[in-house]
Amino acid sequence: MATLQLPNTDARLTYLAIQYHLARPGSELDHESGRPAGSGLSSVAAALEPQLDKAVAEIELNNDQQQRLDSAIGGSINELKTSPLLEAGGRGTIPAFTETLRRLFPEAADDPNEALSLAGHMLQLRRRIAAQALPEADAPDEERQAWWQVWKRRS
Repeated sequence: MATLQLPNTDARLTYLAIQYHLARPGSELDHESGRPAGSGLSSVAAALEPQLDKAVAEIELNNDQQQRLDSAIGGSINELKTSPLLEAGGRGTIPAFTETLRRLFPEAADDPNEALSLAGHMLQLRRRIAAQALPEADAPDEERQAWWQVWKRRS
């Protein structure tokens, strides 16, 4: 499990990405069983929302949640890049995302080009989160690593 400490802007961008994720149908379902995932991002959103006004927010993510957050950030970047293409006051493909964007970043509602700047910040955030979680994700799992090395298996 990775613990992330996010400065205020990063925390708001993370929350925006989570809202994007939660607004997509089926986003909190387990891909294999089709049942609600036990480790989705809704619990992360609930933990992060009260911290949005703090200078630094802290969240914990397991590997599944980190993969979901990475996907959500990617989708949010695409959504932010399309903002300038919409007419003034237009809505994106996910209304909850647009509403959260206007609430967390009011300057993006006034200047659509500000959304492009936020997309750049979100891409940097994606890279930082991946770099922070990388050491844990790359730690070799003994069972996973040695499945083919029969002579190294322990009884």
